[in-house]
Amino acid sequence: MATDVTKPRVDVRPDSGGQGSIVADYTEAVVPEHAKRSNFRVLLLFLSMQLVFGAVLVGYGARFQGLTLAQLILAMAIAATTMTVYCIGSANVGAVVGQTHAVTTRSIFGRIGSGIVSLLLVIDGMGFYLFTVLFVITLAQALLGNLPAVALLTAALALVMIINNYFGFTGLQRFAQFVAVPVIVLWGIYAVIRSFASIHGNVLAAVPHTASPSSLWMVTGAMVGLSTWGNEPDVFRYAKARSASWWNIPTLAVSYFLGAFLFPIMGYLVATVSNQPDFAPSIRYFANFTLFGLAGVMMLVLLVNQWAIQDGNLYIAINGAQNLLSRIPGWRRQYTVVGLGLIAAGLTFILPNLTQTFNIVTGIGAITVPVASTIMAMDVFVLPRLFGLRRPLYRVASWSEVALANWPAIVALVVGTSVGAYTGGLIPGTAGFGNTYIGFPALQAWVAGAAVYLVIVALVASSPRVKQLLGYAAIEEVPIGSRPGGGR
Repeated sequence: MATDVTKPRVDVRPDSGGQGSIVADYTEAVVPEHAKRSNFRVLLLFLSMQLVFGAVLVGYGARFQGLTLAQLILAMAIAATTMTVYCIGSANVGAVVGQTHAVTTRSIFGRIGSGIVSLLLVIDGMGFYLFTVLFVITLAQALLGNLPAVALLTAALALVMIINNYFGFTGLQRFAQFVAVPVIVLWGIYAVIRSFASIHGNVLAAVPHTASPSSLWMVTGAMVGLSTWGNEPDVFRYAKARSASWWNIPTLAVSYFLGAFLFPIMGYLVATVSNQPDFAPSIRYFANFTLFGLAGVMMLVLLVNQWAIQDGNLYIAINGAQNLLSRIPGWRRQYTVVGLGLIAAGLTFILPNLTQTFNIVTGIGAITVPVASTIMAMDVFVLPRLFGLRRPLYRVASWSEVALANWPAIVALVVGTSVGAYTGGLIPGTAGFGNTYIGFPALQAWVAGAAVYLVIVALVASSPRVKQLLGYAAIEEVPIGSRPGGGR
């Protein structure tokens, strides 16, 4: 996530008791109006999250899994449309409430539910963090030749990539947004055009035969898992809430459609031009084909691009872990950053290969945190309209104010995640693990979670204890017009 809004920052501001409180990146407070970003900067930020080179793996895999280019394009159109609809709810939760995803779960899910979702944030963020480290090392080997002590280099890279989150440097982030992203996009467009011009139609149509071809839905799901971060409120809490209802739609649609088409199609063409099922040699061949042998230059740009993405991957995990650890007296955000970096370095020694890691990470990423985000969107936007239930979310609830649990939301989260895990073959120890893929697991998970939550709420909506049953935090309600930042 290449952005300066996620950098750890220190803001001294008065708390309710009149004393000064230290807030890192507003992780324990609502983002104030003066800190909101312009529409253009939010668009630029979200584009940098979606235009990632890792998406070449989606198209590359589709070619050798038996899909035609037309089928890939259809799959990407479905993925981009699905993600846009999902994120209209998820992103606007952040824009309206102004809180991080993790702390918003306190008021919506209660203590138990917030702990569960925060743990999922850690797993999701760390999974993508580890995948990106492995991806960068794979690219480096492909473009620069064999590297010495690869395992140690991978572990060291996993630890070094925490620097941005620890010190809050913005130079690398801004370079990624204003230099690396435009350069890689221009190169991507050029590479796609040159490849199309160089490939004969018969070669493009001659899809490699495979004994177990992939389905269109598997490729769609891979793109959704790669691009659906789940913690969209973390980013869009910096959007201006008054314009969020209309501005976020073009921001999301433009970013998702560009991300879902440029690099997946490039990946498909990489596979076609190289005709090499091994990814690393294909990338080196393609770099020579489109960059006149300047593999080192390409590696530099890709490193900065992927490093900036790591800022976002670790940020997801940090916010989740910090929410869990914030109850420890004296615990600081920096401890969380270093701890996660050390854990990541250790885990690199047990990673499977790139393809297996990619499939596992994207599968988990699509059906865990996004289910929680969908339930949050139902709570913030749908429940007030259907049942008149408006949860007070105009400020961050302290742990002493948070209810034990919003059991309907927790049940919905478990059901939705279970549906996605079962249909996506993601449950270890079962016969379908790694083999089953039924329908569109991500969409099925989101819909199941949302539907179960709405049904249970409908059953308890008329109860005089409805707010207790839904785990309302002990926050006083104030008139809408007097709520800070235009929040609910």
